Amino acid sequence: MKHCCALFFIFFNLVSFNLFAKLQNNSNDSLKRLILNALKNTTKPPDTLTIGRIDKLAEGYYESFPDSTLYYGNLEIKLSKKINYPLGVADGTVQLGTVNTFRGNYAESGKNYTAALNIYLQLHNGHGMSISYIGLGRVQDYLGNYDNAINLFNKALALIAKTRNEEDEAECYNMMGVTYDNKGEFSKALDSYFKSLIINIKRKDDLAAADKYSNIGVVMQELELYPKALDYYNRSFQLWKKLDDKQGISVATQNIGETLIYQKKYKEAIGYLNTASALFHQLGDQDGISLVDYDLGLYYYYTNHTDLAIHYLNLSLLSAKQNKIKYNKANAYVGLALVYNLEKDYQRAYNYAVNAQHTANNLGSLNIKADATLQVSKALAGLKQFEDAYNQHKLYVALKDSIDKNENIHKVMLYNLEIDFTKKKKELTDQQNLKENIYQQKIQRQESENQVYAVIIGIMTVLVVVYYRGKRKQQKINALLAEKNIEVLSQQEDLNDQATKLNELNLLKDRLIGVLAHDLRAPISTLRGLFTLMIDASISREEFIEMTPRVFNTLEHTSDFLDTLLFWINSQVDNSEKNVKSFYINDVVSRELTHMEDKLQQKNIKVNVKIKPDAIALADPNAVRIVIHNFLTNAIKFSNRDSIIEISAKAEDGERVTFCLKDHGVGMTEEYLENLFKNRVNSSVGTENESGTGMGLLFCKDLIEKNKGTIWVTSSLGVGSQLCFSLPLGIEVVV
Repeated sequence: MKHCCALFFIFFNLVSFNLFAKLQNNSNDSLKRLILNALKNTTKPPDTLTIGRIDKLAEGYYESFPDSTLYYGNLEIKLSKKINYPLGVADGTVQLGTVNTFRGNYAESGKNYTAALNIYLQLHNGHGMSISYIGLGRVQDYLGNYDNAINLFNKALALIAKTRNEEDEAECYNMMGVTYDNKGEFSKALDSYFKSLIINIKRKDDLAAADKYSNIGVVMQELELYPKALDYYNRSFQLWKKLDDKQGISVATQNIGETLIYQKKYKEAIGYLNTASALFHQLGDQDGISLVDYDLGLYYYYTNHTDLAIHYLNLSLLSAKQNKIKYNKANAYVGLALVYNLEKDYQRAYNYAVNAQHTANNLGSLNIKADATLQVSKALAGLKQFEDAYNQHKLYVALKDSIDKNENIHKVMLYNLEIDFTKKKKELTDQQNLKENIYQQKIQRQESENQVYAVIIGIMTVLVVVYYRGKRKQQKINALLAEKNIEVLSQQEDLNDQATKLNELNLLKDRLIGVLAHDLRAPISTLRGLFTLMIDASISREEFIEMTPRVFNTLEHTSDFLDTLLFWINSQVDNSEKNVKSFYINDVVSRELTHMEDKLQQKNIKVNVKIKPDAIALADPNAVRIVIHNFLTNAIKFSNRDSIIEISAKAEDGERVTFCLKDHGVGMTEEYLENLFKNRVNSSVGTENESGTGMGLLFCKDLIEKNKGTIWVTSSLGVGSQLCFSLPLGIEVVV
């Protein structure tokens, strides 16, 4: 019957192993895809970003698949050596040390952490040094060298005080708690655990917090406060279960099962222990395997299955010896002594109990020493050595008295520590709630501001629409702009589909107000003054006739300015993309040269045209015509009499067409050239006192960029200027 039970539990372990083997971490999968894509390109050496992702992946797998951590740690070291990246070598070596410690390969893990520490020392990497010291401390703790472990942890804390890395600080306090617990200094252990836990809660690190709840539960169990122990174990179990952390789940189920045994709730305990056993074997956790085998031995002892009890206790002892886990070895010795005393095999019981005493002395654990001494006393009594048995029993009583005194002190300390922890946790919660309230208030303020902005935008929209409608009515009056009026009316029908252009219209409004206020006020004021003088008879007819050419020149300038301004306005509000087509630049140039012939003859300026047949643009030809017109106007204005203007255009790279117009006139200063396309400039008079608006090239820039082109100017003072633009290359136009 006992063998049937053993087979059933082996089957249960295998089923549990297969069940948990299907769990997968989505974030690890994402990192794997990124790394795989980066490593596919074998011609390109690995970069530090990829190596960092490999390190993060190795760390992410540790909780569930230590074999994967080992693989990726070795890969990180290999790639880091390939590109001479010492930090990656050190980080990968730490990953190996973590897995080797987990599997009980303490000699190897000690070498790993020492090698990593030496690299971090050379790099002056405080975080890496502290992690290495913590790792070495863990190794010393497992070997039972508790004082050495505490010294290493204190070195790590000194470095952490400089780096201010809260994650490292929490981990270091946690490991100090484990070591103090193993020494039997429970109050120090709890103080360290609570310090670590409050940092985890502050950082909202549920995974690390679960570990601390579990460790605090262990101390509660050792103080025989079983309900409190179960409370902390269940807190850790719920967090690990939510995070789907197999290693954490295995630890929680083992701890809960062991506590239930001490409460004599054997039927409840066995389910937890078998789940823990399956997980520990799957993960290769030698410390966990040894612990759960010991617990299973106790279970079978208390449920009167002596042969299975001895079987599991021997398995626990074997694992503890192989992996040099002194604490588990001492417990296994005590368990075997307990069983053999029950079986009245007193000589074996004595041998195991004495071994337990020696191991407990090395560990400095009073609890294990007391349990071992009790079994020695019982074995000696069974061997009829009553005097020795009595002496051992007196020693046991003395040890128990000492433990009880210490436990009472520890229980008082526990009460104070729990109160202090609850107070700190409340303060932390209050701080977090305050931050959340402040954040909510900021959101509410932002929403109010958004509503105000929405109202302002609505008002500005109404103003823009009103202004736009007024301008449209003005354009309607002007017979010369009838064609443009039709386009504007057509655009008005689509206004509801152009809401995204409201910001551009607002900018247009600001520009137009500035231009109209500055450039139209002067000529209107001149006309008003002239007519006032006539009405008042302040000037003679001859004086009026003499002033007329100057006024006419001003009006002509203003008319030209309005033409340019109105075309630019339409380009801003019109959908220029519907007018885009392929056309020969030479056709536009020929047309403009014909219109400008009188002005060219007035200064006797010659024009050399070198436009190649492949100079075909894909743009709005009207916009390009205005730009070329402005280029020619500027060139004529600033060219000297009997000068030459050079015009060229050609296709480049099979994608763009470039147009350039070069004059040999007065040129521009660097300061003037720098501000040319940024905003409106103060126009200089031409070589024969021609005036300008200062807006022409600014409009040209808008028109070219609206047609997906670029515009630029090069100039030297006294040498001349070259104005150029490039546009998308069009296709050959079929007539």
